[in-house]
Amino acid sequence: MLRITSLFTLLLVSVWCHAQEGCIELAEGSANRVAEHILYLASDDLEGREPGTDGAILASRYIFERFEEYGLEPVMDGVYYQPFEITTRIRFPEVPENRLVYRKKSYTIPADYFPLAYSVGSGRVKGETIDLGYGISASEKEWDDYAEQDPKELKGKIFVMDISSPDGIHPHSEYLKYHDLGVRVDQAAEYGAAGVIFVNLGEGANDPNAEYRKLKSRHIPVVFVQNRDLAKKLKKGKEVEISVLLEEEKITARNVMGYVNNDASHTIIIGAHYDHLGYGGSSSLYRGGEPEIHNGADDNASGTAGLLELAYNLSQRKSEFTDHNYLFIAFSGEEMGLLGSSYYVKNQAIPRENVACMLNMDMIGRLEENRLAVSGVGTSPIWEDVLLNGKCGNVQLKTSESGIGPSDHTSFYYQEIPVLHFFTGTHSDYHKPTDDFEKINIDGEVQVLSLIINVINRLGESGPPDFTPTKEETMAAPRFTVTLGVMPDYMFEGSGMRIDGVTEGKPASKAGMQAGDVVIRMGEFKVEDMMSYMRALGSFKKGDKTEVTFKRGEEERTATVQF
Repeated sequence: MLRITSLFTLLLVSVWCHAQEGCIELAEGSANRVAEHILYLASDDLEGREPGTDGAILASRYIFERFEEYGLEPVMDGVYYQPFEITTRIRFPEVPENRLVYRKKSYTIPADYFPLAYSVGSGRVKGETIDLGYGISASEKEWDDYAEQDPKELKGKIFVMDISSPDGIHPHSEYLKYHDLGVRVDQAAEYGAAGVIFVNLGEGANDPNAEYRKLKSRHIPVVFVQNRDLAKKLKKGKEVEISVLLEEEKITARNVMGYVNNDASHTIIIGAHYDHLGYGGSSSLYRGGEPEIHNGADDNASGTAGLLELAYNLSQRKSEFTDHNYLFIAFSGEEMGLLGSSYYVKNQAIPRENVACMLNMDMIGRLEENRLAVSGVGTSPIWEDVLLNGKCGNVQLKTSESGIGPSDHTSFYYQEIPVLHFFTGTHSDYHKPTDDFEKINIDGEVQVLSLIINVINRLGESGPPDFTPTKEETMAAPRFTVTLGVMPDYMFEGSGMRIDGVTEGKPASKAGMQAGDVVIRMGEFKVEDMMSYMRALGSFKKGDKTEVTFKRGEEERTATVQF
């Protein structure tokens, strides 16, 4: 599952599922097949299935071979693979391609300065700098850094701007809509700027990151100068020369697709992502020494195994499931930003009007206490009935209306396709090397797949679902710049935010907090659920201290944390 930065809420009431007459069972041997798939996909031999690596190629080949073995057809140009490119990082070649010269001295990249993602990909500018404050024009706030400037004098100059704002960079800033540096670059270009230099000499802002992989290029050079002495000099109107060259480093990833063709008018898309984090990287929550393989048995070998088991059932038992065609897609690049599913919806194998819905499985291998989260139930008016009447067993559902979440179904929701996302919850092994096969609940996953295949069967009786957009609360994803260093328990139904795991060396760990603790207050903010926790977190910035009140069992405790 994509590392959670914008979080989905689990809003609706839980319901108990009771076995009903007419339930369809998975084909014999399902548990063995699921176990076999996860055991291979999460083995050290695949080295974490990071896109572009040999391990990812082996995983995609394994999925293709199963599709071919089960008799699934290729759906695009006679092939099972859908390749696409991923930019892994933007690199800055050293001089002469990238250089900043002031008074005949060449400064070092990236120690003294570096190009930002907003910069032209290749360009050179030489001219005089001019101090434009923050580069913000906010007439409604009676703040305008351009007000006293002569537009004629600005043209052709290199604008120097502080990356902060009049009241800093934080979620409650009155200048929030002006924080984006791209907006400031655009306005500078309108005034005729030949280039832009950002500095950080004010208060309340962190330096931008020199590591990024997505370009937002404008047509002028844009750099950040982190050498403070140089930054102070350039604010005083000095002649400077800047050359920039940004190069994209790319890899090729591939989705794997197989089709069960029943000559039906509509197709159900069933998806799961098969990529993971390789040896860790920036998304890892591991704080050990040397990099270790992140096998991702639950995330998301479990979902991929579920995809293959459903492909086996729907291809080998075609006479039982004739109401739809079925397109199975194993996505790559999910952990890097839903890249595989985003590419697919821009290059669809099945016309949109012939797609009934999309069912997504991401982390379905850790069923505990028979609790399963299903999100997207608000994306069609039939979902509640289909879920309640299409199930067997005693799986307890916790449902969410939103069609938007940190996994591949989101890409389909934005195409106005009804979606459901199945998820058994986070755990302390999430995005760590300890997410291994031995911790998978195979019988629990089989229960989840039994539920899904009965939902599919029920869809055959109801016809294509109508799409309904879901209300996305404006506070559903508050912006925040600090972290407590914990993994929340998204299945928790009590009051507060229960901690599922604590990252060593982070604020919560240093304060002595543990997995199982329930946070009920942060400073002056009461924490009643996941969203109120995030809103509270958004009120703090780096360096702040606050009192955190939490419950450990029945005992209420208080600890001081520093972000």
